[in-house]
Amino acid sequence: MGLFRRAPRSPFPDDMLRWLDVVGRSWLDPQRGGIDDWSRFGQLYDYATRDREGFLAELQALVAGARGGFATLGAARVVWELYDGDALRIPSAWSLIDAGIEFKRSRGLPAIMLTGYESQRLAQIRSDGG
Repeated sequence: MGLFRRAPRSPFPDDMLRWLDVVGRSWLDPQRGGIDDWSRFGQLYDYATRDREGFLAELQALVAGARGGFATLGAARVVWELYDGDALRIPSAWSLIDAGIEFKRSRGLPAIMLTGYESQRLAQIRSDGG
């Protein structure tokens, strides 16, 4: 056993944080933002369904220190794209979804800018008393 340990390697591509930022920007402004690699959703799907909890934990860790919030919004979008409405029934996905909603609200966006899923999540939070 060595004195120094390597940090575990992320299962995501090296440019994943940048890609999530682009996804987040595209979600807010589809006319100007542009997802450059839609095939990545398909590439992530296997991992996301094979090890849902691991995938969501890695995604949360990746965006935990992201500046600006767009990557976090992008991560929330990835959750919606990969899990669809089931995301509302996955407690480990809620922190990403909630962070995406909070990002939109912190920018002063009107309620009309929330997706149906986001509105459903807010209703879920309110009904749970949170």
